[in-house]
Amino acid sequence: MNTFQFSYCNDGPSDCFSKSFSLNYNYYESYQADGQQSGAYIFRPSQRTLSGSIAYDSAISGKVFIGKNLLQIQLYGAKTITSIRIYNDMTNGIEVQTFVDSINVADGQGKEIVMVVQVPNMNTNKTFYTDSMGMEMQKRILNYRPTWNLQVTQPVSGNYYPVQSTIYIEDITNNETLA
Repeated sequence: MNTFQFSYCNDGPSDCFSKSFSLNYNYYESYQADGQQSGAYIFRPSQRTLSGSIAYDSAISGKVFIGKNLLQIQLYGAKTITSIRIYNDMTNGIEVQTFVDSINVADGQGKEIVMVVQVPNMNTNKTFYTDSMGMEMQKRILNYRPTWNLQVTQPVSGNYYPVQSTIYIEDITNNETLA
């Protein structure tokens, strides 16, 4: 797992932000037995990957491009290329786009590729926020539902939220936000 350091200064050295992070791509094998199978609107991992994903690719090198209105970071893996774009300043958020090379399915096993971003030393209290079809942000807490007592039977798919446009985490100790 390679760790990258991201630093950004808005109006000079007194207004700087710096965070280290790792970016990996993993996969879950799709459930294909009898009953509810994994598919277009259902994320259900196989028994083999129910307890965790399998490594697929990770960013091993990167390039930074700095222009007048855009900062772009390209992260390269053997099977992926990820572009992180920041327009003008960080007030408009960060755009992340990933190209995933062909996925080997010669074994007849479906695979669900997921992006895993890890940020060390960030206290999120197991909370993150996702957009709701681009309409509003929803607070998500791992293994918790605000309106009923959740009995966790599928820890992976029970905490899986497709992201339409935005996801962010917030450090509860210093209010730093990463989107």
